[in-house]
Amino acid sequence: MAVVLTLISAPLMLTTHRLRIEVLGLDLPAGLLFGALFQVLVCVFLYAATGSRLPLVVLGALWGLVASPFLGRGAGGGVMLPAVIDEQVQYAGWIVQVLGVGIPFLVAAAITVARRLRARNR
Repeated sequence: MAVVLTLISAPLMLTTHRLRIEVLGLDLPAGLLFGALFQVLVCVFLYAATGSRLPLVVLGALWGLVASPFLGRGAGGGVMLPAVIDEQVQYAGWIVQVLGVGIPFLVAAAITVARRLRARNR
């Protein structure tokens, strides 16, 4: 399940990470918010379906491997994740990579801490 969800999550997050929506004069990074929410929901689903943290670690580790063809090389970055557009640094590309890899590991760490606290309180 983790492999299939990684193959869905990485391209989905990489293709939508620059999406922005203006709401009441505020320019919201809707693509990054959607990606973070999607990754959290995938983590919750994997943990609920398996009861194990291993699929979360697999998701976080594979996410970077699946995303790597889109990253490109050199100072200009890649097509999907350019480092600079019109002399403006594109932080969204870096953020989406941190979200894709970091969220599964953070959720696994939170589950570990919660389990240890419950075991200590018993």
